[in-house]
Amino acid sequence: MSEDPRIAAFLEDSQAAGIPHASLVGMLTAHGWREKDIYRALGDHYRKAFGLEIPQRSGAGASAKDAFFYLLIFSTLATWTIGLGSLAFQLIDRWLADPLFSLYQDRFANYQITWSLAALIVAFPLYLLISRIVLREAAADPYKLDSGIRKWLTYMALVIAASIFMGDLICALAFLLRGELTSRFVAKSLVVLALSGGVFFYYFGGLRKTEATTPFRDKLMAGLSSAAVVLVMILGFWQLGAPSGQRQMRADAQRVQELYRLSKQVEFYWKSHSSQLPTDINQLRGAPRLDPITHAPYEYRPGAGSSYELCAVFARANQADPANSAPDSWAHPAGHQCFPLDAVTMTQYPAQTMY
Repeated sequence: MSEDPRIAAFLEDSQAAGIPHASLVGMLTAHGWREKDIYRALGDHYRKAFGLEIPQRSGAGASAKDAFFYLLIFSTLATWTIGLGSLAFQLIDRWLADPLFSLYQDRFANYQITWSLAALIVAFPLYLLISRIVLREAAADPYKLDSGIRKWLTYMALVIAASIFMGDLICALAFLLRGELTSRFVAKSLVVLALSGGVFFYYFGGLRKTEATTPFRDKLMAGLSSAAVVLVMILGFWQLGAPSGQRQMRADAQRVQELYRLSKQVEFYWKSHSSQLPTDINQLRGAPRLDPITHAPYEYRPGAGSSYELCAVFARANQADPANSAPDSWAHPAGHQCFPLDAVTMTQYPAQTMY
């Protein structure tokens, strides 16, 4: 971009009058001109007057690269911190179960644990890798710490972290005033405070530095975050179990759902055939008849009156939710299990069970 002709004319007249450069810059900035434009005009003046070419610093135009790295850093930071917090919440819900929420908290717990673990496995190593690259470049070129892109994105992250930190304190105080402050809520609040507070103080401290960040500070933060992530991931895998076990649990849950559908078909048959039970499972239309894994047929055993049994072979044992006072008619051990049912009594819907 060429300099403003008014600045160029003023510089030529001032040089002829012998006014020092510092006075020129001070007068022009006092009248609203930017220092960057003033020094660019001075450079053009010396180039025209003496043929001097001002060398361009390498990497001066790397703003797009900086934006890419910092956007990647903060996106992965958000991903793994949310994943870590979500996984910690699920572990707290299991260890500090609340009977008021037990009917809802375990229904999709395994799904949330798997998503949180996947987010940590992918995002956290990528965050460490990109952060290391940026820190190495900043150590080699401390001027990168003055990047406007770095400061803007960092301040945006700080605003989000500070808002979460403040919101968590407000929520904790509100629960305390209502007398609803439980150990489970306190534990979750501490997790949020640790994550948001750690992010805020680390990046806020980095913004206040005018030189490259000290290696000890960065290594300490990387070590603490890595230890926290590894510990919570180990606990998550311990609660979740192996993928093969998850597949067995999924198969057993599907078996229970299909037996429930069979029971509803038996109830419909009883009502539509003058209070008679079907003599064979093949008389039930649209009902599942085969095990989803072994493809063995489910067993149907008609009894006296309206009573009957449905049987299947399960891979794992499950138990009813201990916080739920209602008995679970679909709880079963591992292996062959028959469920005594009645065509007149409404069959209980399979509740979320604990494997």
